[in-house]
Amino acid sequence: MVSVRVVHGDILNYPCDLIVLKHAAGFYGVDKAAAERVRFSGSLEKGQHSIIPGRSIEARQVLFLGVGPLTDFRYAEIRKFGRRVLHIALSSAEHPHRICSPVHGPGYGLDENEAFLSLVGGFSDAINIDHLGPPLEELIIVERDTRRAEHFSALLMENLYGKRQRKRAGTAARPKKQSQSGPFDPPAASNLSNYGRDSELKIRLFVAMPFAKVYGDEWEIAITEAAGASDVICERLDEQSYVGDVLSQIKKRISEYDGLIALLNENNPNVFLEVGFAWAKDKPTILIAKEGDKLPFDVKGQRCILYSSIADLRKKLTNELTNLKKSGVFAQK
Repeated sequence: MVSVRVVHGDILNYPCDLIVLKHAAGFYGVDKAAAERVRFSGSLEKGQHSIIPGRSIEARQVLFLGVGPLTDFRYAEIRKFGRRVLHIALSSAEHPHRICSPVHGPGYGLDENEAFLSLVGGFSDAINIDHLGPPLEELIIVERDTRRAEHFSALLMENLYGKRQRKRAGTAARPKKQSQSGPFDPPAASNLSNYGRDSELKIRLFVAMPFAKVYGDEWEIAITEAAGASDVICERLDEQSYVGDVLSQIKKRISEYDGLIALLNENNPNVFLEVGFAWAKDKPTILIAKEGDKLPFDVKGQRCILYSSIADLRKKLTNELTNLKKSGVFAQK
């Protein structure tokens, strides 16, 4: 039986038979780092793939699959990716026993919970629906960020066994959870069935915030975990992950999504531009700011969540999102 687990580490230094990565009309993040290590500079159209020997990394081979533009590689495509790479890998001559994968999506602003479970759902489809398996023994999701690895491990156990492994929603598991693994049995397939396919039907909020590293905890812990606890998708757009007209992408997402969360710290002009655009589109807007920050006159009359710590923000934002969902503020699809 195939098992799956999450480990903390650098995927390029993790021993396995095969790493599965993407080519999204270019290379980004870990995909780019791997391509440089194995000296792969090719271009892959959507659906095309290439298997490269693992030069200068611990894996024996690397599989790159073309997925089209990064802006189109969202949850449903991530699920299809997970299913497709197992088909390719298990039909190859090498017959891998251990396959490693990063989580695709969080690095370019997608909701980390939804992206992770969409990928795992794709793996589950290949094993439970397509009945792929032997000689595959283990799927290992390798995550470099410690907090995210712990969180993913807890999320995996919760969905494989259908019960909560965390003390409370939105709280990361202890590191020991990373060593646990679970099987892709039918109950797990049922728990994962809605991720990816139905993700775009959920309430989606765009997050406008400064991209300074000092606000990493606001995004990675407070906003992300509040969204997970409320079953809301929160996304942002990191301009370093995209080429082309970033402003058009921001306007498109604000126009299409159900609302906006705006972190007003530092009075960042880009954030206020996005707030103004959301107001012009009559989108519900949640304003948040650190206690003590001076707000400009044009938002002083608006309700704003003031927080004293990351834990305080997570709690207040979770309550706010839950209450707004219950009151029907967000448009239902």
